[in-house]
Amino acid sequence: MRRSFIATAVLTATLMALPLAQAQTEIRISTAAPDSSPLSDAFRSIKTRMEAKFPGAVKVSVHTASALFRQGTELPAMQRGNLEMASPVTFEIEAQLPEYGVFSAAYLFRDAEHLIKTFRSDIGKEYYDDVANKVGLVILDTAYLGTRTINLNNDKKIEKPTDLAGTKMRMPPGASFQVLAKALGATPVAMPITEVYLGLKTGQIDAQDNPTNMTRDWKFHEVTKQVVLTKHLVQPVFIAMAKPAFDKLTAAQQAELRAAAREATDVQIAKTLQDEKSALDTFRAANVRISEPDATVFRATVFKEYEASGMTAKWKPGLMARIQAIK
Repeated sequence: MRRSFIATAVLTATLMALPLAQAQTEIRISTAAPDSSPLSDAFRSIKTRMEAKFPGAVKVSVHTASALFRQGTELPAMQRGNLEMASPVTFEIEAQLPEYGVFSAAYLFRDAEHLIKTFRSDIGKEYYDDVANKVGLVILDTAYLGTRTINLNNDKKIEKPTDLAGTKMRMPPGASFQVLAKALGATPVAMPITEVYLGLKTGQIDAQDNPTNMTRDWKFHEVTKQVVLTKHLVQPVFIAMAKPAFDKLTAAQQAELRAAAREATDVQIAKTLQDEKSALDTFRAANVRISEPDATVFRATVFKEYEASGMTAKWKPGLMARIQAIK
């Protein structure tokens, strides 16, 4: 009788513990990056490392090219608890933390190295802390999306912002992106990236701005006649996770995820820099004209527009000077 009771108790305890042992943490990653991009590769690298380190306990799925959530909807999806990870950009976070709008400013970062040094400094730590506490987003690391250039479906010569007057230029959703287009001299048209190819082909838009490698990866060069290397935005992109989802991970899982993000980001940065150069070869082979205007006039015009729009008044005092001081 006693043996039977003990056996029953052991079996019951085992059955009660079984669901806990089999519980699996699911991490869904959504990005607008095309499947072949270094950013998508970075997320797949994170998936491989996390699943190898925690077999059966962590499952990661990567959804590229806006297949799971449309561009611009990932951040609110994470805040609502409908998504675990994504690759938000500064413009999206700025909408909730306007004091950090300077991170979205054109001609702020000198190059990719300056960008990464900034976010791996005390400036980045302060920013990450505020984003976690006020937006509910844990930034695991900062990657380099690329340096945005202007790409047109016509042969109009572009040497200064006034040359872009009347040009309908697609920009991602968000007020700051619209201000940027105006600052560059163009008329902004908000449009998801998945609609840009057809928009250029049909004339719904005349131009779009993207890093050279993304213009190639989305095949926009097929409906582009010239690439104007304004190099107006050296753009960061974040490897980020919803804070509630991050907080549910064990300490070991959190540490491994951060390490995986840093490893993947370092590779992504190097790949992106190389990718941008090789994309120019693709454009030349496709007879797409490449030009590089003097950025001085563009830079001056851009900051005048930022001031006129009232954006600079919202920026954290002294932050731009701190960023520019980083060598």
